[in-house]
Amino acid sequence: MQRLMQILPQGRMWNFLYLTIALMLFFTSLDLLGEGFELLGEGAAETLIATTANPITGFLVGILATTIIQSSSTTTSLTVAIVASGTITPAAAIPIMLGANIGTSVTNTIVALGHYNNRDEFKRAFTGSMVLDYFNIIAALIFLPLELFAHILSWPATQLTNMLVGAGAIELFSPLDIIVDPIANFIVSLTQEMGWIVLIVAFGLLYFSLKGLVSSLKVILDQDLQEKVKKYLFGSWWQAMLFGLGITIAVQSSSITTSVIVPIIALGIVVALQALPYFLGANIGTSTTALLAALSLGSDGGAEGTAALMVALVHMIFDIFAIILLFPIQKIREIPVWLANKTGDVVTKSRVAAIIYIAAIFYLLPFGGIWLTRDWDVATFYEPTVPEQVEAAREEGDINGENTGKSAPHNSQTKDSQ
Repeated sequence: MQRLMQILPQGRMWNFLYLTIALMLFFTSLDLLGEGFELLGEGAAETLIATTANPITGFLVGILATTIIQSSSTTTSLTVAIVASGTITPAAAIPIMLGANIGTSVTNTIVALGHYNNRDEFKRAFTGSMVLDYFNIIAALIFLPLELFAHILSWPATQLTNMLVGAGAIELFSPLDIIVDPIANFIVSLTQEMGWIVLIVAFGLLYFSLKGLVSSLKVILDQDLQEKVKKYLFGSWWQAMLFGLGITIAVQSSSITTSVIVPIIALGIVVALQALPYFLGANIGTSTTALLAALSLGSDGGAEGTAALMVALVHMIFDIFAIILLFPIQKIREIPVWLANKTGDVVTKSRVAAIIYIAAIFYLLPFGGIWLTRDWDVATFYEPTVPEQVEAAREEGDINGENTGKSAPHNSQTKDSQ
């Protein structure tokens, strides 16, 4: 890649053109990753979501479904749509939304593998990507029990739902879709929609686009520009958080937002602790996709649509509460960074160890956990706070617990009767 860069015309404008092309190919590779995994496991995510047995299984389903689809926005929007259809209840959906936050960080962790040829870059990239993993895991371990026992997320979500029902549908436009989707769809059509071929192309494109991205950044980001990036984009936690939030809302994908910063971390321009608020802004930003979908579904004030809106708001409130609890105190926010550094020391010793980490954390453990817990009679007491119209519909039997593996509140249907 460096030899190719030397052959091509040079100059500041040319370098920006190369960077733009590398970014487009990078975004296309991420889109193809999602397409490939979805083709391999076509219908698997929908089936997983619709058959959650208990909150623990639901949480693990959220992780696995998101890693299959490679998009938490898709998982959460899909969950919201299934709730709106009446297939699953909010009690089954809420743990899925929390698990989706962990699954979404698989993409930027895979992107970090692209730096394996340079040990220092690989260590920085992998450590930076794992910061979000650990933050989301810690947040979920705190807030899932609090929600199950104290409804700390569903209660405020219900109050907001009552205010927003009838707000109507809003759509966000992603400018990347105009360029990336046609390229990705063309490549998928050339492969005759064979998932494994799409994945091979995606990983190849990801590798070469990352090489081009890093090479271009090294040329463009001289010392002066590096200082400007640090000052204006990562100069303070709120700048970085707003930057991550804004980019994610614009492109409607936290996978893109978090992945694109990995090469900058790899180059040492931004350290993991500086990147954390950027990642957290992306966390909040990605919840807007499901929220906008739910606003559309809940615009008529119907019970199913209202339930879907409440579930979408739980996701956003979870992200906000996690930041409020875990980020302000320096010693606490340094915990995920410390864990990422320690794990990075071990995992980045070899590519095999890094691949094993990704496979274990994002695929094998969730799959094994789902298989192990699917028949557990655990936390079946959980009944989240829901809006009045949802509660009334449940009492009348209009919203039921079919396919959730547990009865809906105030519904006589039981697991044994399914």
